Amino acid sequence: MRVLISGGSSGVGRALCEHLANTGHEVISVDVAPFAPARGIESYTADVTSEGALSDIARDLTERDITLDAIVSLAGIHTMTSFVEGDSAEMRRVMDVNLMGAMLLVKCFYPRLAPRGRVVIVTSEVASLSPMPFNGLYSVSKAALDTYADALGKELALLGQRVITVRPGAIATPLAEGSLRSTERLAEATVLYRGASSRFLTLTRRFMGKPIAPGRVAALIARTLTAKRPRAVYSINRNLGLSLMGILPQSLSRFILRKLLK
Repeated sequence: MRVLISGGSSGVGRALCEHLANTGHEVISVDVAPFAPARGIESYTADVTSEGALSDIARDLTERDITLDAIVSLAGIHTMTSFVEGDSAEMRRVMDVNLMGAMLLVKCFYPRLAPRGRVVIVTSEVASLSPMPFNGLYSVSKAALDTYADALGKELALLGQRVITVRPGAIATPLAEGSLRSTERLAEATVLYRGASSRFLTLTRRFMGKPIAPGRVAALIARTLTAKRPRAVYSINRNLGLSLMGILPQSLSRFILRKLLK
């Protein structure tokens, strides 16, 4: 099996690349960060938001007559920000990487996908939950990505191909660590939410739950690639607190959060 993976240079992407290579599969990594050389893994350095860069890689694969058995979209970034105070360039970057990056990845490499090939879109547990304050931008990007995966799945099902969504909770990666630092920066920079943001930092630490090792998520993704009848959606390490907040009426969840943060 030959698998192309975006975001392969670190975190879950790196773990997945190594897991697949160690079990005899061929791996192609695409990441904006350079990939430390590893046996059985071919790497390209490219930004997933650049259609030109991705097209160049796809053209190279075409010239080498390389067919893909699966495309895995893992590249993503995170930031904590306020919708009314946040930097617009940062907002665009999050949406471009988390949503457009996945869409461009599939669009550019789909011609190389085998007739029975699979696409795996890694979103987040927050994609299907009620968003938390200051994490809204990330939640919007992942909810949109989740919707894209569902729509793509319906389209490719007509061609006999599967699209699988994976929604992981907290993972012990630089992304998770960065979310806490981003919350700290928000608390220092905000004018409108000074009290709420500092309290939200405490709430974030409490609600994040215990992050799991990237290898566990990588193993789950690997299983979806070989399962005879994979499910459309997989979840791992769901946070009970966030899940409970997600089933409350919006008015009640807003009331609770206001009481907690005000």
